[in-house]
Amino acid sequence: MRTRAVDRHKAHDYLKRAKECKNSMYRSYDEDEWNACVINAVHSAIAVADGFCIWKTGIRHAGERHEDAVRLFSQTDLQDTEIRNASRHLQELLGIKSNAEYGEKLMREKDALLARKHAERLFDFV
Repeated sequence: MRTRAVDRHKAHDYLKRAKECKNSMYRSYDEDEWNACVINAVHSAIAVADGFCIWKTGIRHAGERHEDAVRLFSQTDLQDTEIRNASRHLQELLGIKSNAEYGEKLMREKDALLARKHAERLFDFV
């Protein structure tokens, strides 16, 4: 798994980025822009997960394998069931990332609702 060491004080910057993506997610949803809503939900989740990992461990995921990002997030505290539950929301969002960004099929309202739900729950945990 590829990781990168990051000064723990930078966690705040990642959380700010996550909040901005989450705000864009809401605006996109309100404008019926389902693709943008899903993409912003995914990017909000990535940024909040990075911020959380940096805050807890001083490292963030730096690879291309989505499952490694989920594993790193989950391993911040193996005894914490809330982290395991939150990692499922990250996993769900990373699972739709490629289709949302590069897929031939456009996202629909139900995709946006589901992505928004996962992003909100992950964000609320952190």
